[in-house]
Amino acid sequence: MKFYSDIRAVERSQPWLGTLVSIRVEGLPVTRAHEAIDAAFDEIALVHRKMSFHEPESDVGRLNRFGHTRPLEVHQCTWEVLQWALRVAERSEGCFDIAVGRELVEWEFLPRPAEAFEVPAGSWQDIELHGDGRVEFHRPLWIDLGGIAKGYAVDRAARCLQAWDVQSGVVNAGGDVRVLGEQVERIGLELAYAVNPAPVIELTNGSIASSSGHRQRRWVGDRFRGPHVHGATRSSVPTDRFVCVLAESCVVADALTKVVMAEGSGAREVLQSLGAFAHRFDPLTGWEHFEGGKRLV
Repeated sequence: MKFYSDIRAVERSQPWLGTLVSIRVEGLPVTRAHEAIDAAFDEIALVHRKMSFHEPESDVGRLNRFGHTRPLEVHQCTWEVLQWALRVAERSEGCFDIAVGRELVEWEFLPRPAEAFEVPAGSWQDIELHGDGRVEFHRPLWIDLGGIAKGYAVDRAARCLQAWDVQSGVVNAGGDVRVLGEQVERIGLELAYAVNPAPVIELTNGSIASSSGHRQRRWVGDRFRGPHVHGATRSSVPTDRFVCVLAESCVVADALTKVVMAEGSGAREVLQSLGAFAHRFDPLTGWEHFEGGKRLV
């Protein structure tokens, strides 16, 4: 018999995806809550293993070495992330492009892939997804899923919690957050600059993702560069901007932070098409708000 005193909020954290991932579950007996969290972390770990740029035997590692030589079979989760990435790339007219590994390697944000003998020259348009779960590159590419996989992992963990009958909970992967249930979750936005009052988003039953290049920026050549690349122009996105995007799914919110950071008001159409909306802070112009889909706060 489970008594009411055995039902309380349970929260745990683990390092995955280059950040600290925390999962909180409410409303379940403690033992079952831990089992649900274990299962959700297994989903996070799966995404980490399959989509790591750094691991030669991950799906991304294999594609970056051999994807232009023949179609390769990948895990279903990798195929789904690639499908989302191409969808956002098309709707943003290439502003979001996962095939920016060359630039990120040149700017030393990523290591040169092992056994990478050919310099990549393609874009998202050279990626073909076969219906049988294989992926093919029509030209040499170095893809990096760091701008979308974290949001997908959060969604996957949240779906796992729901399968365990979790009605109220939170998955937070370094600022990519999925809130389950009708409780209001207060999420502080961590800007690199002091802003008074400190911005807080109140979110219920939805997702938010945040992005900024300020803390990771480095001096390359004659300018500061960050880890965000405008896919259409192959230029570094200004590093002093902060963006958060709200959407039903975290994979959408995660990808769109890069589009809004680069395009600002030019991202309105893609926000609308994917049912999201955004806030962007620039130290020179202050806050801008871009309406898109239905309001979640």
